[in-house]
Amino acid sequence: MKVKKCANKIKALNKKKGVLGFLFLLMSVSLMAQTNVDSLLNVLDEELIRSAHYETVKKQRIALIKENALKHNISLEEEYRTNHLLFKEYEAYICDSARYYVNLNIGIAKQIGRQNWLNESILKKAHILATSGLYAEAVELLKTIDKQYLSDDMLIDYYMAFENIYLYHAEYAQDDEYRPKYLDSMNAYRDSVLQIVPKDTYRYIIIKGPVLVDQNKQKDAEKLLNSFLLDLSSDTREYAVVTSILAFVYQLGKKPDMQKINLVKSAIADVKGVVKENNSLRTLAEILYQEGDVERANNYMKKSIADANLYNARLRNVQASKMLPMIDYSYQMEKEMQHRKLQIFLGVISLLSVFLMFTIGYIFRQMKKLARARLEVVCANNELKKLNADLLEANKLQKQMNDSLTETNRIKEEYIGRFLGLCSVYIDKLETYRRMLNKKAASGKVEELYKTLKSTQFIDDELKDFYRNFDNSFLSIFPDFVERFNSLLPKRENIVPKQGECLTTEMRIFALIRLGITDSAKIASFLRYSITTIYTYRSKLKNKSLYRDDFEERVMKIGSFKA
Repeated sequence: MKVKKCANKIKALNKKKGVLGFLFLLMSVSLMAQTNVDSLLNVLDEELIRSAHYETVKKQRIALIKENALKHNISLEEEYRTNHLLFKEYEAYICDSARYYVNLNIGIAKQIGRQNWLNESILKKAHILATSGLYAEAVELLKTIDKQYLSDDMLIDYYMAFENIYLYHAEYAQDDEYRPKYLDSMNAYRDSVLQIVPKDTYRYIIIKGPVLVDQNKQKDAEKLLNSFLLDLSSDTREYAVVTSILAFVYQLGKKPDMQKINLVKSAIADVKGVVKENNSLRTLAEILYQEGDVERANNYMKKSIADANLYNARLRNVQASKMLPMIDYSYQMEKEMQHRKLQIFLGVISLLSVFLMFTIGYIFRQMKKLARARLEVVCANNELKKLNADLLEANKLQKQMNDSLTETNRIKEEYIGRFLGLCSVYIDKLETYRRMLNKKAASGKVEELYKTLKSTQFIDDELKDFYRNFDNSFLSIFPDFVERFNSLLPKRENIVPKQGECLTTEMRIFALIRLGITDSAKIASFLRYSITTIYTYRSKLKNKSLYRDDFEERVMKIGSFKA
């Protein structure tokens, strides 16, 4: 028993989930359909803006056909074909022009005795008369044709001409007692068409679709029309007609979103194809009016009436004229309501503006106070920044001085130590040299003594030893002097000491400059060169360097080892 109750609960829960899922699916589909409708309506609005461009292109095409005909001395047969082309251009564009060219072809057909051309032109004229509202005239014209001499193709057009006449007649007599009679006649001719028209053709589809609807086979009609629609270009008259029939099918099937989608598609195709004898835009305007989109409905209805007037379509004009006053009234009422709302909003905005002015005045005064305080803070900050900058500069100078003093002290310590060492060595060397001379003098070797005193070998050896000691001392203080010095020269001008040397003569000159001995005379005395030679070395290296303007200053900045 418990198991059965549990199973029933699960079943009820699953059923509830199924219902919720179905409702969610319906909501999703509805939302998606509405999104598609809104997107297509935006496209239609854009295409209506471009309608003048499409009409200009059509007029240019018509002018080109006429111009080509005038350029050549054409035969009646060629004139007939040209008139046929112009009729096709005007057929859904301007009724009177289409009638003009089909009348010319009727005259040509009679003149050259071409019965098939005459029948073809009469069928086309009957169609134009029907679309312009001249139903009785269209019927009388069709009665002049002996249908037993018509080909199958023309016989289809013949039956379809009658079908169109009675269809338009039924639309015109919307709530009249004669409407059923017109519908019966229309259905009879539809049956006649379906008996001879090839299947899966445009003429078959636009007749079979409505017949299936009359037979309450909306699903079959939807399938048939949607399948055929895949093979049509979206900017053709055929596409506009098929989608308008589909919209009617969806209307009967209680699918308003799909009805609107197909009406919009049909209207877009009519705009692109410059079709003035249209019905979809008017029907769409009526639906949008009922849904509350009055502004769009008003624009679409006015466009529909303008198209009907240009085409001279009496039926479409009557149909649109019935709705336009209501739509226009609603539109004006909506505009008036918006105007009243605007006045209220302006009043509220005016009050808010006054309040805002007082608020701005108060804020402005506060801002002035804040600006003064901020200015004082800025001035104080500037003073503080200036003081900080001065302090930083002083610290920097102090650091430089400390570094310089440290370096100077280190150099002094190094050289004092070396100087004392050298002095001691030189005293020992002089004592040794004195003993050697004294020994030679005591032994009576005067000649050898004189020769020794005359020789410069001792001085030369001591100079070499002195320079070697100087180099070693300098490089112990400035270990990277050679690399840093060469970095101030181009690569090709780098100075490389010979094997066994630490510094070259040029480097010794600038080593002395680095130690603060900048006078050329002192440098010449120290290195035992002439002042001219020292000056030449200095000028030559400065001109070769990468920094001619401040070469010696950069040498002075080559640092010693860090303590």
